[in-house]
Amino acid sequence: MKMYSLKYGILVVCLLCVMGSLKAQDALWQLDFDKEIAWNKITDSGILLVGTSDMGLHGIDSRDGNKLWSNDIMKGARSVKGADGKKQDPSALFEQFIYVIEDEEYPEMGDFIEIKYTDNAAYKNYAIVNIQNGEEVISPRKAEMPITKFFGKEMPTFNYSGTGYIPELRMVIISASWQDYMQKGAPWMQITKMVELPSAKVIWESDQVSSENFPFVVGTDIIMPGKTKIARMDSKTGKIKWEYNTSLKNQTFEKFDLSLDLTTGYFFEKKKNSGTLSAVDMASGKKFWEQELKLKDVPSLTAMSYGVVTKDESNLRLYDLKSGTEKWKVKKVDGTVIDLGDYGIAITQKEKRLVLLDPATGDAKWDEKISGINIDRIVGNGIMYSDAKGRLGVIQYDGEKIWDKKGMLDVPSIRYQVELGRELMYIDGDLYDVDLFSGDYKVLVGKLDKQFEGDESPESIELVDGGYLVSSSQNLFMFETDGSLRWKKYWEAPGMSMAAKIALRVGQVAMVAMAASSAAASSQYRTAYGGETYYSKMYAQQAEDLAKGASMLGDEAKKLFTASKSKGNIKMILSRVGAGGQAKSSGLVKVDKATGEELGTLQLGDKEPIYDFDPISGQVFFKADKKQIISYSL
Repeated sequence: MKMYSLKYGILVVCLLCVMGSLKAQDALWQLDFDKEIAWNKITDSGILLVGTSDMGLHGIDSRDGNKLWSNDIMKGARSVKGADGKKQDPSALFEQFIYVIEDEEYPEMGDFIEIKYTDNAAYKNYAIVNIQNGEEVISPRKAEMPITKFFGKEMPTFNYSGTGYIPELRMVIISASWQDYMQKGAPWMQITKMVELPSAKVIWESDQVSSENFPFVVGTDIIMPGKTKIARMDSKTGKIKWEYNTSLKNQTFEKFDLSLDLTTGYFFEKKKNSGTLSAVDMASGKKFWEQELKLKDVPSLTAMSYGVVTKDESNLRLYDLKSGTEKWKVKKVDGTVIDLGDYGIAITQKEKRLVLLDPATGDAKWDEKISGINIDRIVGNGIMYSDAKGRLGVIQYDGEKIWDKKGMLDVPSIRYQVELGRELMYIDGDLYDVDLFSGDYKVLVGKLDKQFEGDESPESIELVDGGYLVSSSQNLFMFETDGSLRWKKYWEAPGMSMAAKIALRVGQVAMVAMAASSAAASSQYRTAYGGETYYSKMYAQQAEDLAKGASMLGDEAKKLFTASKSKGNIKMILSRVGAGGQAKSSGLVKVDKATGEELGTLQLGDKEPIYDFDPISGQVFFKADKKQIISYSL
């Protein structure tokens, strides 16, 4: 009898433990969808956005799982093909064309998303949606833009590139220009409307201007680059401060660029096989000069500190800033052109040569043969580049290759810019500290890959609590800025078969993209007339910032640069969790990134979910199967 009671007691205790464990893992809610879930994203406003395979978009209250709304605004995106000309996966379409507006100063802006896509042929769409109720608060149709027919379909007219959210102003501009065939002579018409957020009110409209491409913001004004008119306007009232019109000359604006200090605008106007280059004071609209050019092709146009540079298929020309006269011409320039301020103009030729030109004469100061030359970034005393062998080097402004003596570095697999003059690079197992002022480098942590357990290697670097957090799926290493180890942690993986199926999207730090190609590829980057001057402007800004920073104290220099930070201070680790022994199963461990301390665990059992985590509420969202989302508190 006593033996029975003892066994019974043990059984009861075990059951209570199991029940307690199950209770701790109870779901907050679960929600089923009719179609497969293709995409999901948690927002700061507490709305979980879900995209389904039929391109339906849904808004879920993340607190209770209540579906607040559904709409079909993304269905037209099905026709948008990828770079290979093939149809894209729904998850890629949602990720690419939905932009969640974030604004630290005005959190209420987080209630809106911007949706914008086009197939570059018959269909385009634009809208601002309130994610609390799914209402389309701003769109060309909502703004009552003119309706035109295209291939038998009625669509509101708007200039795709000239329409969008302007974060600096917290406003949305919708602009259109079209030929009205219903009127005699089929005149060109135009209209622009400015909409304020979060009120979604049209604060002004004008039939005097339109924007072919996204406007420049100068203070509280905007520069509107139209096809035959460029105007400076008060963004709040729509009042035109000045305009520059070429419609009477039957010329069209093809290129437009601003000086780095935004005080002077440079315009290329085309007419048949000739064109005109002009300089205009951005404050008054006064034309400084005009220069006629005879060119077969529309050139790229870049405003530099010592002149305006144009580049067509074969020639590079520099025009004087004050008079517009041609100062010099260099033939056979087919690569990147970079403004390096007082040091000169760097050009690449045929991916084989790096040349520094004297801005006064166009003559080469030096010419170096570097096979596979690709400009990586500007450092304080020169240019960082990569070559055909995949190595990084630095060449000084005087033409001396300073890394050749010390040893060129392989192109990093991870890089993170800590501050204005400092970058961390993970290369072949070692963590390097690179001084961007001097171009010098040192090994901060050697053989770091050997310290990682579970046959893993570093995947990301973050600045956390004054130290460098280097992490992989199962490893966390916290280093002091001198390279000494503060702490390290490792969690056993639940098994490769499952780990490979888990996709974690948890506020991971965004790497600072140094390659021009990576930065220019950002879908959120906007500039007038296609952005072909972006490379030069980016490098010119790097050079200017580093020149300023080099003459400042460390703390002052840091003000010029803010390293990207991850959202929240939580890292989610997929591991084996539970009481131990047979009770352990696959699950999540919630870890404080500053200390490595475990803050909680969540058992998954045999689930193989895709999950997301809200660092604000502490909720985890599982795509438990193809049509179901389950939320847990962790």
